Amino acid sequence: MKILHFISGGDTGGAKSHVLSLLDSLRKKNINVELLCVMEGIFTEEAREMGIPVTIIPQVKRWDVSVIKKIKQFIMDSGCDLVHCHGARANYIALFIMNSINVPMVTTLHSDYKLDFAGNFKKNLIFTPINAFALRRFKHILTVTNAFRKMLIDRGFKEERLNVIYNGIDFSKDISSLTKAEFLEHFGIEYTENTVFVGIAARFDAVKGVNVFLDGAKLFCEKVLPDADICFLVPGSGEFEEEYNNFVADNGLTKVHLLGQIHDEKLMNGFYNAVDINCLTSFSESFPYALLEGARAGKATVATAVGGIVEMIEDRKDGCLIESGDSSALAAAFKTLYENKPLREQYGKAFYEKAKAHFSVESMAQTHIDIYKKIINER
Repeated sequence: MKILHFISGGDTGGAKSHVLSLLDSLRKKNINVELLCVMEGIFTEEAREMGIPVTIIPQVKRWDVSVIKKIKQFIMDSGCDLVHCHGARANYIALFIMNSINVPMVTTLHSDYKLDFAGNFKKNLIFTPINAFALRRFKHILTVTNAFRKMLIDRGFKEERLNVIYNGIDFSKDISSLTKAEFLEHFGIEYTENTVFVGIAARFDAVKGVNVFLDGAKLFCEKVLPDADICFLVPGSGEFEEEYNNFVADNGLTKVHLLGQIHDEKLMNGFYNAVDINCLTSFSESFPYALLEGARAGKATVATAVGGIVEMIEDRKDGCLIESGDSSALAAAFKTLYENKPLREQYGKAFYEKAKAHFSVESMAQTHIDIYKKIINER
């Protein structure tokens, strides 16, 4: 069986982690995999380093339709049994191809497509309806949460077209990582054993709610526990980078460190080693790798009760859940966990055990294989 995965190639964050870990796991199960992309990026670099075959058919702008004929021909010549699309750009191109090739196409919904371009008026106006139209033309859609499956059904998608596959993470191998002290030294941050480190790893896009995290940190430092020995770590970049930097500077938040985008895997793993509390304050989420990475490191979690997060974490059992946008509740959760180290350790251990048992990369890969076979046999 040969599966061609089609994705823009400029992806970062959860989508990158999902696709690369999936391809690696599929190869280990003797599935022939290949990547087709329309641009170069960190994603394609890491894929090549993993030994995954990558073909680039450049598309300079989204409106460049000249690539459609080339991509169609490549798919027909590739000998693949199925094309698996990821993301709005791949879906858009697939829209012009799917009915003229004798190869089934499936797409994975990694996020709420109505929020993918939130915060960017022009892109949201143009690309959101295009992606919505393209999604409705796929005969098979994989969703990474039951919440997304229900969302699509509520929006009129046919139930029989939808399958749920949770994201998975590899618990079987030793992870290359910096120690806590090494990570903090790399960024010039003072390290003491009594300091509690709180972190959020997310793109600086509106949907990720990093502004809520910063508001929560401000409330905590100014009103909740001003004298607390605490430090907030924020790796990431994106559209609101300048705004967030200005917010930290204007409010004199000396305990908040914006670290910039981290591309190095060893350094990123060091982030999860460094934090005592791992956060995600998104307004919409799928099944975020940022939380699975924290679970693998055994760290306590505070997150918003949105999307697939509620399928990952049970509030007050293996983490803390708050309503999206509620910076006051976030600051209160910081206080609870800051003052209670045994509770932090309890949450971290509970989430680790749950994730290892139910959200493994092996399970994710096998479920994909079963679905691929079913779709190919239906054809």
